[in-house]
Amino acid sequence: MVITARLSFLFSLLVLSPSMAFAHSDKQPSDLNTLISLSLDELPNIESTVTSAAKKSQNIAEVPAAIYVISSEQIIRSGARSVADALALAPGVTVNKISEYNWQVSIRGLNEVLFNKALVMVDGRSVFSPLMSGTFWHTVDMVMSDIDRIEILRGTAGTMWGGNAANGVINIITKSSKETLGQHLEIATGEHSYQEVSYRHGFSMSENTTARIFVKGVKSDYYYDNDDPWQTYRGGFRSDYQQDNNAVTVQFGGYHNVSEHYWENYDLASIPPKVTPTQLADYSRGAYLSLDWVQSNDKTDYELHAWADSNSKVEPSSTGEFSTVNIDGLVRKRLTTSHELTTGGGIRFIHRDVAPYTEDYYATLEPIGRYSNDPVNTDAIYNLFGQLESQISDNVTTTLGVKVEHFSLNHSTEIQPQARIMYQYSPQQQFWAGIGRAVVTPASVESLTDGYALGKVIAPDHDNSGTYRYYDGIFFTMGNPNMKNESVVTVDAGHRIALTSELNIDSTVFFSNYQHLRMLETDQNPWVCAYGKCNDGTTMPNNLFVHQTEFGDRLNANSYGFEAAVRWQPTANYTLNTSYSFINTKAYCSGNELCSDEATSGAKVTYNHQPSHYVSIHSLWSINAGWQFDVWFKHKSSVNSDIIYGDGSKPFSAPEVTTVDVRLAWQAKPTWPKVELIIDALSKAPYSDAPNKAQIEETAYLRSSWDF
Repeated sequence: MVITARLSFLFSLLVLSPSMAFAHSDKQPSDLNTLISLSLDELPNIESTVTSAAKKSQNIAEVPAAIYVISSEQIIRSGARSVADALALAPGVTVNKISEYNWQVSIRGLNEVLFNKALVMVDGRSVFSPLMSGTFWHTVDMVMSDIDRIEILRGTAGTMWGGNAANGVINIITKSSKETLGQHLEIATGEHSYQEVSYRHGFSMSENTTARIFVKGVKSDYYYDNDDPWQTYRGGFRSDYQQDNNAVTVQFGGYHNVSEHYWENYDLASIPPKVTPTQLADYSRGAYLSLDWVQSNDKTDYELHAWADSNSKVEPSSTGEFSTVNIDGLVRKRLTTSHELTTGGGIRFIHRDVAPYTEDYYATLEPIGRYSNDPVNTDAIYNLFGQLESQISDNVTTTLGVKVEHFSLNHSTEIQPQARIMYQYSPQQQFWAGIGRAVVTPASVESLTDGYALGKVIAPDHDNSGTYRYYDGIFFTMGNPNMKNESVVTVDAGHRIALTSELNIDSTVFFSNYQHLRMLETDQNPWVCAYGKCNDGTTMPNNLFVHQTEFGDRLNANSYGFEAAVRWQPTANYTLNTSYSFINTKAYCSGNELCSDEATSGAKVTYNHQPSHYVSIHSLWSINAGWQFDVWFKHKSSVNSDIIYGDGSKPFSAPEVTTVDVRLAWQAKPTWPKVELIIDALSKAPYSDAPNKAQIEETAYLRSSWDF
């Protein structure tokens, strides 16, 4: 009854606050109305400027693709403590929180822990892990108020961005140091031992040069139901130089994350096997350096971007180090008043260093781990691209482009073309359509490394007594260097309309065909060792069993859906942002037992059992000069499956998940600290955001920030 009452109260506020905002709007001081209006003007997508679609500044109304902008105002007022949490504001983006500081993020379905079909960048620098083919979201962090906007480009973007921009691009764009002069201090504390402190200092170095430095630290429990500690520390520097038609930006920084968990070490070579309880200190560290140069002229623009990073991780299933050096550039030439040609290219070197096999590897095992027969090497990626934008008539523009990209890891060359068209029916209404192809960058995790997990095998006693017993087993997932690159062809179309200056609607439909998706495949005899005797004639101690599956590329899929974003701002002090997504995926394959309709595990079954409906409603109400009250409603539909395991569990079924986050903020004067009370998942009992993942629950915290 208490939960129902609270939710009813919040929904009443969500529905009634527009009328309350109307009632208050004529009583606000005129200068306050102007101030609030300016801050909320960042929100309308129809008026936003973006750079991710064509690597240049464009009004969203000019972009013939599905794109959404999460503004700085939305991020702060959502109460999000991380970039990953804030991404749930956008249509087409799925965010599953699988611990207090771990997330699954995907675009347009096919959700998995390490999603490899979205290119994630910070200021154009990739933070995608080439080692594990995914983004570790706990390493993507910064002072949240320094984020200018997050641009989410949905659909194929391989022509401009290359590998991994298969389902889209997430570009986190931070503010220029010129916009962050002065000092900013933020302190937060809350449940589950949560503590956070961040400090940023911006200053002028000369008439044309500004800079800022920042540090940030977070401590918390990793899971809500135990005291496994989590800590992260990071810092960085940014400097911007602007004079005449030249702009230069330099950035560098680093991070250090650590979480501690109960763990066990295994020695399966000793008789009997030894198990040693221990503590796992899961470290991840990284550092980066980037340089961006832009020169704009009357008819030709030049850009050069160079960056390098180095990252390491010790978590057993993803342990290793990788360092990346990337240089790319472009030339944008206005051929005529109706035609603009962009050409460019780049090169990227990736040095990887992972754990090698040892002769007696089974003597030092952990519950999970990874080895490689090619542990140290350097891979290269080369690319060239061109894109022509043409004004066909007063109302019609077209975009034609292609990228050629070569991957040395598997000696493959891929062509990634796109064609798009836009019809400008009026300044308030546009229609667009497009088709494009993109690929996923091949990764060593699936081709050159072998993952393993320890388990038990039930088998007849080896002395033929007729009884059954448990034996130790090692279950390997073997890399496969002979796979074709994952690819997707997407056809999408969209419509944008500003019905009034207060109401904007952006909608998209899409269809995608995926080829050569990764799945695990089994041979007719996957047991390469049984009772310690192996197929190659070698022996293993303790009657050990070894089971092998291998990555394969026989899985394909079709996906279609609808996405919509609605922004309504009836008054200067009230905004309602709504997004809805429908995504349906049908995976298919043949030639393996995991491809059959009776399969009860594997990638095919996982992709075919994911939520179809996602809703986000974000209400932002500036009550008066000092108070803000915001409500964020999120809903994810249920998943029903007939697959039932022997223990009665239904691993591919999931209930619907509905949460309400609230934020109440107070700031007496612009020069005073702002104080916020934020509650995530108000009155929500412990729940899992995804099947078979750790539970999370309602979390309350206080945050105070001060600009001075």
